[in-house]
Amino acid sequence: MAPSEQSWVPPNPPAGIPTTTPAIPPARSTPARRYGKIQDEGTIRQRWLEDPTDTTCQIQPSTLTVADLISAHWYVRTAKHNIPFQVAENAFALGYANEAVYNQTLTQNYAEGDLGLAGCDNVYDILVGEGLIIAEGMFRTDGPQFAHIARAHLQEVAEPRSLRHFYVCDIVNVDTRKFVQEVLYSSRNGLTWPPVCAAPRIWQYNTPEYQGLLGTRVGKCAVYLVLEIFPRGTYYISRIVTWDQSCALEIRFDIEPIPGSSVDAASL
Repeated sequence: MAPSEQSWVPPNPPAGIPTTTPAIPPARSTPARRYGKIQDEGTIRQRWLEDPTDTTCQIQPSTLTVADLISAHWYVRTAKHNIPFQVAENAFALGYANEAVYNQTLTQNYAEGDLGLAGCDNVYDILVGEGLIIAEGMFRTDGPQFAHIARAHLQEVAEPRSLRHFYVCDIVNVDTRKFVQEVLYSSRNGLTWPPVCAAPRIWQYNTPEYQGLLGTRVGKCAVYLVLEIFPRGTYYISRIVTWDQSCALEIRFDIEPIPGSSVDAASL
């Protein structure tokens, strides 16, 4: 399930975007610093995935389950659905089924804590299936992180370590959207938003653009999801894919074994 081959590779990358990348992670070279602090944040998180000896990573896997959420009075509603249209064509090209066989879960509760948080919702709208997590909505005020909740839902239908693709639909997070639409897709990189070319664009591993994307709020969610599921130093985000769907931003993170790691992917 869920082959890792890409459905499209840009034939001529725009001027200004480096295309050389190490063949085997972890990274053996240091990309140019093109995007400031947001790239620095992504560089740190790239290292967390690849280097289990890096003590700056404090992410610890949780044991949260859907039963725990229900016991804590979260509202959880699950139904069978097809892959959302925004990412459907892309996902079908990777081998996912064009059928209503996936668990679509709405997970919600009211925020607690300091005055001012009362009345705010924590809302997660997530589709899961073997090899796949798609976030259609994630808004957190307090409580468990997105990665904990997504893993708990995936565990209901498949082994979490089957995860190979993480999609985020119709991104509204300002931090992420502005970086992609105003910085990556800019004249600096020979691009515009909305893009002239409707095909998805691949941002290769260990490039400044890849690191910048990992430094966004959505990119950090992807990193924490991998750290939540896999032992550090065994799996990484091999590439990031972005595209426009009716002027909305869609992102896919590809998750693969680190070549030469101690974990035999076939046994997971």
